[in-house]
Amino acid sequence: MTKLVTGGTGLVGREVGRQLVARGEDVVLFDINPRGELWTDIKDKVKFVRGDLGNWSSVLNVVHDYKPESIFHLGSMLSVPSDADPWACYKTNVNGMMYVLEAARLFDVRKVIFSSSQAVLLCPEVPDVATDFTVQRPRMMYGVAKVFAELLGRFYNTRFGLDFRAVRYDTVIGPGVKTMGVDQCFPWSIEHAIKGEPFDVWVPEDTRIGVTYFKDAARALIDIHDAPKENIKTMCYNIVGSSLTAKEFVDAVKKHIPGAEIGVKLSPEVLKIMGKGMPKVEDSMARKEWGWHINYPLDRMIDDFVEEFTNKKELYE
Repeated sequence: MTKLVTGGTGLVGREVGRQLVARGEDVVLFDINPRGELWTDIKDKVKFVRGDLGNWSSVLNVVHDYKPESIFHLGSMLSVPSDADPWACYKTNVNGMMYVLEAARLFDVRKVIFSSSQAVLLCPEVPDVATDFTVQRPRMMYGVAKVFAELLGRFYNTRFGLDFRAVRYDTVIGPGVKTMGVDQCFPWSIEHAIKGEPFDVWVPEDTRIGVTYFKDAARALIDIHDAPKENIKTMCYNIVGSSLTAKEFVDAVKKHIPGAEIGVKLSPEVLKIMGKGMPKVEDSMARKEWGWHINYPLDRMIDDFVEEFTNKKELYE
């Protein structure tokens, strides 16, 4: 059966495609940007459709034409661009979610798996510990759009019986991302260290972060997709990879890449968006209901990142 991946040529989207192909699925990647050089390894094994999530006809046509059994909905504008241009974010992240769910309803798609974000928890009143049931009051446009998307998915589940499931990512780490996000300094610090270039992270050293490797992030979507329906009670789940401070992350990079020059230069733009930062996030429901776990703890993640970037350096630079 066919699986459709929106945002299919992005960091996590193309890895979802790889993992689905590896188990024999028919895969369609839908994205506004081809970025064909980054998925040449599966180019002959997937179909690519260029389209805009903010265009109803584009979404309607790809779902109509390929009749996917499931949609993995990863396409979106990221955090900093969303706050810089909230109107474009609304078109892509809000309207795009509505179009995906409505196309799924019209053409009898069985499941929609959504990549949400712990940005839904980012607000001045954030508690010390956040669970799946913590009230969401984000102040940044990216988080607002993700809350809307989660709630709309819940509505389509209640009103139309659509099997909707969502994962709230922490900081996803992987090579080759060019768009700035509030936490993109962490993977960029690894890339610059590999190239022998100095780099400054833009958050305070005591900022608490959760980091998940992109291969684990992709597998999480496939695992929640495959879980028996009767197990999915919470529907929208926090997941956490390795939880640590920015300083602990930088120290780990320096340990694995001797000579890495990573300093701190605070970004007023990012700090304005982040406020006092993220709480400690709890993910017990994902672990209990569908077996969430990581295969890439911090040390293995950095080693694999270095290998990925080094072996494909001409693609990622």
